[in-house]
Amino acid sequence: MTTMRALVIERYGPPEDVLRLEQVPRPQPKQDEVLVRVHATALNSWDWDSVTGTPMGRITGPFKPPFKILGADVAGTVETVGPGVTSLKRGDRVFGDLSGGKWGGFADYVCAPASVLALIPPSLSFVDSAAVPQAGSLVLQALRKFPQLGAGHIVVFNGAGGGVGTFGIQLAKATGATIIAVDRAEKREALLALGADGFIDYQSEDFTATAERYDLIIDVVANRPASHYRRCLRRGGRLVVIGGTISSLLRILVASPFSRGKTLSILPYRISPSDNLTLAATVRPVVDSTFALEDGAKALRRLGGGRAVGKVVITVE
Repeated sequence: MTTMRALVIERYGPPEDVLRLEQVPRPQPKQDEVLVRVHATALNSWDWDSVTGTPMGRITGPFKPPFKILGADVAGTVETVGPGVTSLKRGDRVFGDLSGGKWGGFADYVCAPASVLALIPPSLSFVDSAAVPQAGSLVLQALRKFPQLGAGHIVVFNGAGGGVGTFGIQLAKATGATIIAVDRAEKREALLALGADGFIDYQSEDFTATAERYDLIIDVVANRPASHYRRCLRRGGRLVVIGGTISSLLRILVASPFSRGKTLSILPYRISPSDNLTLAATVRPVVDSTFALEDGAKALRRLGGGRAVGKVVITVE
């Protein structure tokens, strides 16, 4: 039996206590799948939730993590092509989001449906490619909810220092809109250098309580009452929530029918290889740090600490 290394998890808890590097059987591709030799895998908030067992993480696994091997955003090389696959061949450099299936990116190899993968552009590294899929597609799809965004509009990214915000600042900047980034004070200079026109330290100021009124708010934490969002939006303005707690998302859902000329919404995310290709051609992934597979717990701790600017990536050598 051919084996591979993988970060395995069977119970919720601190990353250092529950993640184990083990030898496990190498998977074999089924119908319409390919086996990918993983070179890099980026972390997302869902990985943190699924390791530590937050209420959000327990939605699909009330008592234990839903998957033994986590990791959704992957970049690597096609090793084996399964039955029915004609779009990819052995040796192709590919990237994509596996969160719609069995996950498994925290390993030397992973099987993935060919339909969720795209070819990596020649100019993009494996690390940068792994950083793109989920965070990039989330914010790209959020911006499409306000297609008229441009000069004269003000857009706020709440939680701007993560993967979603660092992609979003670049995409919104290209429209000519004015961008306000909200995050920890230590991220200020990095986000201004990326293209933000203004910065608010959430630890000292509530962005919903200023005199400014916004056209679009893209929020990855949803840590303000729905009434505050309504108050700080211009008429015709829109809130798009990408992340948050169960309770905060429920509050937005309950309030959305009563938004009085303003729109409060939660983004229905869709995995999209075509979005990944669009992003790869238009934005520069911001990678905060990289960690070896055996240091996966440290990578999760970096992500969970909230101090990373951009993406945290695990490299697999």
